[in-house]
Amino acid sequence: MHFQADHAVGILFVAIGGIAVYLGFDYGFGDMSEMGPGALPVLLGTVLFLFGIALIVQTTLANAGSSGTSIMPREEVRPFLAVLAALLAFGLLIDHVGLLPSVLALIGIGWLADKRSRLKELPILVTAIVAIIIGIFYFGLGIPFHLVDWSV
Repeated sequence: MHFQADHAVGILFVAIGGIAVYLGFDYGFGDMSEMGPGALPVLLGTVLFLFGIALIVQTTLANAGSSGTSIMPREEVRPFLAVLAALLAFGLLIDHVGLLPSVLALIGIGWLADKRSRLKELPILVTAIVAIIIGIFYFGLGIPFHLVDWSV
């Protein structure tokens, strides 16, 4: 058996689904008439786990006898790392500096993922995304978080 890129995705699905099921049971599943807070993570984690198993089996059967492919081609490493760094920066900053600086970091770092991006487009994109996010989450849904919080 040759390791294919789809095998890696299947393994990732199995791992994330398994973790969701494991952690979801700690919240209490409830029963089918009154689902508890852990029902959604357990059900979605189970589906993701099963999709991962199916993907691994399908890839193994479909590619029997063929050569393996690279998990991540060289030209996709920079976009992968940029998106991962953007999400990590957002997650680490949101509680400490507020929504606006976190979104700015997310967009700015994520902007590095596309080598064809032009710097003059960035302010327009930032303005549009920040306006949409503030409109939906802060004013529309009334989610109580700080737009800017410099109390680090």
